[in-house]
Amino acid sequence: MTPRQLKSIARNRAVAARVISDGCRDYLIEIVTDSGAGLLRRWDNSLLKLGNLGEVHQLLRRCGVDRIVLRQRVAQDEACNSEPGGNVHDQPLKIAS
Repeated sequence: MTPRQLKSIARNRAVAARVISDGCRDYLIEIVTDSGAGLLRRWDNSLLKLGNLGEVHQLLRRCGVDRIVLRQRVAQDEACNSEPGGNVHDQPLKIAS
């Protein structure tokens, strides 16, 4: 799904976004609707990678997304982490306008 398609969908139904951070790289955006989920892509079908949360916020606001969750992978020593997937944390993302 491209940002243009997202904007069209967000006019008609509830859309949520999951901002995915790998800790030291760019941000990816996963769009979640009642019909499924998928990563936001560029017009050439490559993944849309944004450099900072300000860019993410601007894009999602322009597209009409109001529910945003930040998914952040926290780097830590594997010996300290006994749960599979225990180093991924989801939290609501609220950015002042």
